[in-house]
Amino acid sequence: MTEQEQNDVKVDWQKKYPYPRRRIIRRLLKASVAVAAGLVTEYKISGKENLPKQGPFLIVGNHFHFIDTIGPIHATKFPLEFIGDMEMPNAPALMKIFPRTWQTLKIEQGTPNFEALRASEAVLAQNGILVIYPEGHTHRPPLGRALPGAAYLAMRSGVPIIPIATYSDNHYDIFGSLRHKKRRIKIWTNIGPAFGPFKLLSGERPSREEIRESSRIIMSHIAQLLPPEMRGEYGDMLNPASA
Repeated sequence: MTEQEQNDVKVDWQKKYPYPRRRIIRRLLKASVAVAAGLVTEYKISGKENLPKQGPFLIVGNHFHFIDTIGPIHATKFPLEFIGDMEMPNAPALMKIFPRTWQTLKIEQGTPNFEALRASEAVLAQNGILVIYPEGHTHRPPLGRALPGAAYLAMRSGVPIIPIATYSDNHYDIFGSLRHKKRRIKIWTNIGPAFGPFKLLSGERPSREEIRESSRIIMSHIAQLLPPEMRGEYGDMLNPASA
């Protein structure tokens, strides 16, 4: 494929996935998140000074609960694209409505996900901001191992990376806190400084070792924004190296 043909392919993907998309609907969803956060939570945000003024960049975060996806939405003013699990097997039905309405870019675990990869690269090529959760699925704290997707995308795109960690007390039991503890649940979103971009050392495709090391760096940056008991195996990495 010639260079012109490659450029034409990139343009086609950018036409298919223009950035930003669905502005009115996403603004309404963002506003609903802000209202809900004010009514039923005590929400604290720190580190806004670490946010770049514009894209492109990649946001990475922990995934302790489906609700923690509100962190980047509530804590930033950017039009965001999310990439997430196609099936969401453990999500309650109500929680599946939000990503469908937002039109999250879908990935299917265990497949090459060429569509999602090309869509993500198209977003970043238009100076967009893309959110991805490296662990790939929700789980209770502490942090677990990252799947290769986030590191692969970070290395392919060569954009800066912003870690954003969101967590709560009482494991997001909003109504349990209101009913039993007679108070609103507490949620924290911490935004860390940019790191990267990663550099490819082995051609156009990163090697397994490069992906493994980049994943470790990504997760260690997220870990620094979490309480010690939530850091898991990354708890001892107090000064994560950057690429």
